[in-house]
Amino acid sequence: MGLLDDLEQQAQKERDSKEEVLKQKREFFKNTTLPVMENFYDYLTRLSKSLNFLKSPRLGRYPISGYGEVVTRCDNDMNVQAQMPMYGRTYTLTCTGIVDASQSPTIMVEGASRIEAMIELFRRYGFEAMERAEKNEKGDLTKAHFRAWGKVPMTAVFTAEMNSDLLRMEFTNFDSFGTRKQSVRIAELNDELFDTIGKYIALQQNYILRESISDENREAWRSKLQQEQTRREWEQKISEAQKAEEERLKKAQQGNRITGSFKAITGEFPKPNTGQQKAVTQPATAPAGARPETPSGLFQKIGNLFGKKDK
Repeated sequence: MGLLDDLEQQAQKERDSKEEVLKQKREFFKNTTLPVMENFYDYLTRLSKSLNFLKSPRLGRYPISGYGEVVTRCDNDMNVQAQMPMYGRTYTLTCTGIVDASQSPTIMVEGASRIEAMIELFRRYGFEAMERAEKNEKGDLTKAHFRAWGKVPMTAVFTAEMNSDLLRMEFTNFDSFGTRKQSVRIAELNDELFDTIGKYIALQQNYILRESISDENREAWRSKLQQEQTRREWEQKISEAQKAEEERLKKAQQGNRITGSFKAITGEFPKPNTGQQKAVTQPATAPAGARPETPSGLFQKIGNLFGKKDK
């Protein structure tokens, strides 16, 4: 057997192997994935219709660091759409959370830098939360009141493909702001797991799959939480220091305006009051019993403006 024959046999074996793997994937997708996904789509459709019809209160709670908790009430607009290519399935469930402004805290923020930071914080989450604001004579923001209001779009995407035996799940803005990603094997999907996913979508629980956490991961999360707590404490200290500095500058500006007004009248700065008034001594030539002269600097200067009368 020559070199060419040997290479051709190896290539044929590799082609046969790949074809066998592809055949197995097609059979698994046809016999396992498709039936499971069809049952799952039926479950999601019935779930959305029931929740929309019952109009049961479904509250979402979203903590925002530096503000408080945003509470939403789910609208009755839950909808499920399906994309069904030949070797794949994608189901997208959407609904909307309406912010309950009556349960949203109202906070007051002072200082231009803190106000801008709060505006950017709410903008990051899709809110325009500033209700009213005050500005100084330069047009800079000095004080603002914030309260969250608006809508929170909620989306769940479920994807299965022929080249994978996993169902990939992405949940956006369900139990917290952002996207939670999880996956489960197609063969493990059953009525119990459907029910767990349904409770999460209906906001009856804040988890999809309970996973065991290793000691290493638990320690890493604990360290991360400690770092986050330290960062928040430093941000609070910096915020308090900025507020104290702004108050000090405000008082200094008020003092400068008063001093400037006094100087415009008298031509000099006011002297600090020591609490002890110096005694006025009488001239040696003053007659006995005469009242000592105590000229006021203010009246003396006003008299000088008009000049002395000629006798």
